[in-house]
Amino acid sequence: MLVSSRLATILKVTAVGLGTLFVLLLACGAYLYRLSATLPELDVTNRTLQAARTSIVYAADGSVLAEWHGEEDRTVVSFDQIPEDLRHAVVAIEDERFYSHNGVDGQAVMRAFRANAEEGAITQGGSTITQQLVKIMFTDGERTLTRKIREALLAYQLEARADKDEVLQTYLNTVYFGHGEYGVESAAQRFFGTNVSELTLPQCAMLAGVIRSPGQYSPIDEPDDAFERRNLVLAKMEDRGFIDTAEELEASQAPLVVAPPKDVPDLAPYFVEYVKQELLRELGADAVFKGGLRVQTSLEPAVQRQADKVAAANLGAPGDPECALVAIEHGSGRVIAMVGGRDFKTNQFNLASQGRRQPGSAFKTFVLVRALEEGIRPEQVFDASPYSVQVKDGTWNVQNYENQVTKGRLSLRAATNWSVNAVFARLIMKVGPQDVVDTAHKMGITSPIEANPAIALGGLTQGVTPLEMASAYGTLATGGNRIPPSGIMQVTNDRDETVYEPPRESTPALSRSTAVEASLMLHDVVENGTGVDSRIPGVWSAGKTGTTQSYRDAWFVGYAEDVSCAVWVGYREGQIDMTNVHGIKVTGGSIPAKIWREFMAVALKHQRSAVTPPPTKSSEGSPKTGIPVRVCPDSMKLANKRCPDPIEMYLDPQLVPKAACDRH
Repeated sequence: MLVSSRLATILKVTAVGLGTLFVLLLACGAYLYRLSATLPELDVTNRTLQAARTSIVYAADGSVLAEWHGEEDRTVVSFDQIPEDLRHAVVAIEDERFYSHNGVDGQAVMRAFRANAEEGAITQGGSTITQQLVKIMFTDGERTLTRKIREALLAYQLEARADKDEVLQTYLNTVYFGHGEYGVESAAQRFFGTNVSELTLPQCAMLAGVIRSPGQYSPIDEPDDAFERRNLVLAKMEDRGFIDTAEELEASQAPLVVAPPKDVPDLAPYFVEYVKQELLRELGADAVFKGGLRVQTSLEPAVQRQADKVAAANLGAPGDPECALVAIEHGSGRVIAMVGGRDFKTNQFNLASQGRRQPGSAFKTFVLVRALEEGIRPEQVFDASPYSVQVKDGTWNVQNYENQVTKGRLSLRAATNWSVNAVFARLIMKVGPQDVVDTAHKMGITSPIEANPAIALGGLTQGVTPLEMASAYGTLATGGNRIPPSGIMQVTNDRDETVYEPPRESTPALSRSTAVEASLMLHDVVENGTGVDSRIPGVWSAGKTGTTQSYRDAWFVGYAEDVSCAVWVGYREGQIDMTNVHGIKVTGGSIPAKIWREFMAVALKHQRSAVTPPPTKSSEGSPKTGIPVRVCPDSMKLANKRCPDPIEMYLDPQLVPKAACDRH
């Protein structure tokens, strides 16, 4: 009886379970049936894509800067015209089981599910090429479960009606490759200046690698990432047997060479591309190139022309280094001018917004600001002799610039004027590298910075961009409030509806007293220190020079009235010494300061917004120690009336020079 009772219980539980499963299957079937009734008709050969509408980009004065086109320029090619290497490359990196699944790859879905669960975020996708094509042509792209189910059903239907080659051909003629190019023929023309049928193996691999993320793997904007991605595609092709090891090795060593663009804006091409990249991140490619947008930008054409003119006049000779310049209306964050390089047609990498380079002593401003925030006063004195200290990686030995000061003590104000390395090395050890990093980030530096003492002298791991530096210095100009920079004022669609406005909220970053004190000290740099060549007669300004080791990067960053501007000079190719440019060693106080002065003298006259008054009060200095002495920095002897740039030092009595300068 006991056995019969247990058997009856088991049968009842099984019956309930089967009944529940039947109901669930019935519900799922009904849901899928209703969903399938809403699916569109599938026809990949005769599908009419939505007509693209041109987006127009305007300058601040209403003039047209650029027009962006998309789908209407797409050229459809036959399956036979698409190289086998390109087909294999796309299959290898996007859908390695393309020729064996029925539209949905269960293995890929489970692999992506496991990876995403382990990471706690969406790091992998399981969509097949067929599903991607369905998403492009037949669904609205909304990221919901219903949309994913619709995609799967459509993918099964599509593969039941069309063969694999037809699906792959349509996909390659439709998918987006970045920079407004849809389809492999348009992409081949844009990136390599050739027909798709003539692409080499490395070029095929690069195009295949772009598909996953056209912005991240753009060979124009992100050449290093594009190169690595291309070689990953080649490795996948070799792993799948599409190419042999020798072919992979040869192709992976080929340089990444991109053709110059055919249509370049007459004015500010680097700025236009900068705006485009922001909109691609915020709105997506379809909206930018096919959505009929009206993009109102902040660019001031007259100011931009002056920037171009000054850069070309100072660095236009063959073999000269390049100049990057960014000017921001710091009270609003409006980017009003941008020079990203000498020739956009030759190289589209934007040195102003993408080029991270070592800032040299221009980074000392963040150490200075942190010190002022912690109560250190401008007249506090520090040992200015060469400095050695034990740090995490060993001994940090700090020499002053060309050994300009070898003994004695300097006030922080004087050390800032003359950019004395040893003082700032001691200062960062006093306030702490992490606090300096935090201050730089609060002021507007967005690049990652390692909390290493060497950052006091501009020794960063990745470097910073001129755009970041102009924005961060603008935080001082506003009295301590940070406003993020943007070249976009407003974006509307063809129904005059606002679809995007960048955030322009003002965020307190520093106390006003600190900002004012730092501004007064940077004003001294312009008036009496390393930045004298940036001085504009009759205009209050503040700024800081920066020069890296062996004169490889040179900066001047400063602000006047309502404009903050950063100028960088160096070689695009990398760390190349600038020891003989027009007969001089390029420091931040030479060519960059001159470019800044010549640009700002004209730019300020064109600005229409209210002028921000310069600081008028400084805080009381702390008691001075030592004996005040005027010293000539060239001879390190007592300055005489003929010494052009004497500095004030506070020395212990035994260190006071006995003789007067004999160089002047």
